[in-house]
Amino acid sequence: LIVERENAIRKFVPRDFWTVNADLGSFFVTYKDSKNQSSIFDRAKAEAIAQKIKGRDFTVLKVNKTEKRTPPPALYDLTELQRDANKLYGFSAKQTLSYMQSLYERHKALTYPRTDSRYLTEDIVPTLPERVKAVMTGEFAPAAAEILKTRKTIARSCINNAKVSDHHAIIPTEEAIELSVLSSEERKIYSLVVKRFLTCFYPPYEYRKIQAELFCEGERFTAVGRETLQKGWKKVYDIEEETEETEQNLPVLSPSSVFRCKSVQLKASKTTPPARYTEATLLCAMENPSSWI
Repeated sequence: LIVERENAIRKFVPRDFWTVNADLGSFFVTYKDSKNQSSIFDRAKAEAIAQKIKGRDFTVLKVNKTEKRTPPPALYDLTELQRDANKLYGFSAKQTLSYMQSLYERHKALTYPRTDSRYLTEDIVPTLPERVKAVMTGEFAPAAAEILKTRKTIARSCINNAKVSDHHAIIPTEEAIELSVLSSEERKIYSLVVKRFLTCFYPPYEYRKIQAELFCEGERFTAVGRETLQKGWKKVYDIEEETEETEQNLPVLSPSSVFRCKSVQLKASKTTPPARYTEATLLCAMENPSSWI
């Protein structure tokens, strides 16, 4: 995997491309061609488009609104925890396992770390209220208190006897712990596990995705935004989602609405080679090697 990726990087030849963005005052739009691509590989064409739309009116052609639901992320197994710890804190897989081992053996705060399951068995369910009570401290207190007060139950998608072999997903134990006794690294790992555990008691995050298509001087532009309908599990923690386009807060848009171009940004970029593996992406590749080759 690593050699193949390195060969691809060495053979890569970068290409220049440009993107055209227009500031319409309360939001911005991006040029899209007939194939819905924003990258323009002809500099003269990009400059011509930028020049043509300066100070001109943009007319909204259509607005699509789609309601979406994102369920809470699954509980942690060791690999997923190592992946997140590497992305967020730069911990190696070995370091994460070491901190997890300490939280399990020394502090008795988290369950057995060496697991490949992201599910719980039915027999664990009756112990969950005590586990929530055990983490009702510090930044976790508001969410834990709400779960206990409103008698929230963990999502049924987290319970699957058939998908647990030797050990279930990593979750807190019933042992309450003083956060001050943890090292900063242990506390980061503990926080990841507790937050992931608490989110599973909350409903899906619901939002409305808004996609607008506008035209100016015969050229097509798009804008993407979202409107939160129900925060759900994102009350506990908000994970940055990867999106193809930058989302923004959009004003009320309706077909035939007109917005004047305030300014134009012509951005020059280069195509980039495939990224070298980090421990996080290598862990992903090792879980399913055939899809990465």
